[in-house]
Amino acid sequence: MEMHVLAVFGLVVNLVARFIGAIVSFDMYTKTKEKRHFLQLIGWFFLFVSGLLPFGITLTQDLSVVSLIRISDVITLNIGLYLLITGLSLYFVTYPRNLVGGGLGIIIIVPILVFILLDVVIAINVSVFFQFVIILIFLALVYSNRKEIKIILQYSYGLIVLLTTFLVGYIIAYVYVITRVPNYSYGLYMSTDVIGIMAYYSAVAMVTLLGLMVFLHLEQGIFFKKKNILTDDYSHKIGNILQIIMGAGTTIKELSDSNEVNTTTDLILERSEEAGELIKKIREMD
Repeated sequence: MEMHVLAVFGLVVNLVARFIGAIVSFDMYTKTKEKRHFLQLIGWFFLFVSGLLPFGITLTQDLSVVSLIRISDVITLNIGLYLLITGLSLYFVTYPRNLVGGGLGIIIIVPILVFILLDVVIAINVSVFFQFVIILIFLALVYSNRKEIKIILQYSYGLIVLLTTFLVGYIIAYVYVITRVPNYSYGLYMSTDVIGIMAYYSAVAMVTLLGLMVFLHLEQGIFFKKKNILTDDYSHKIGNILQIIMGAGTTIKELSDSNEVNTTTDLILERSEEAGELIKKIREMD
């Protein structure tokens, strides 16, 4: 079987973007060990694998093997999409572990059962329905937590607006290829409909790239949020402590007649003033 050149190009573009996403998530996870980065890393991995599987269709003429590859492709994509979106949404919501595991089990087990008991086409359609559900849930989460997201992203908030727009565009493009492309088959790997292939893979590429950009800007937003907490909260607390030390030093100096004590007190007050100047500089940092 020969794959359409535009489908090959679309798959390669998405593989590169997903590989970059996996590298970035791996780097963040090794540094932070946070759950959201782990989920994103595994999500990017499964998305990458789902981009590789279609090439297996070109290596065999066995229809049973082709069916197995096709269903594995869409299930793997769903796993990656689910884990990646769950990891992204952990920036502004929290989930019970059982809920995440239960959702993952449903998107894996149900299509496999349908594939075994019924037909590969029905199983793929069920998986595509799950894709839409995952995307719509994410859109609902973004909308309901838009104020908190805006605080994190600040001037980059438009990126998540673009991501949600292209996610909707992805659904529209998918509906278009299902209803308008002759002899539609999942992924359009063997299709000859140029417009359908371009619409589908352009939407997928934009969603992938924007997802990566939103991830990077969320991390940047979290970094600056933590920085502001350090400069505003910690420097304020340290400043209060220094004031107490300086006050105590002044009192000791006034009450003491010992030259040695007064020399030590002067040193304490001098160093406290230096620390106070450093705190001012920290607060002035961008």
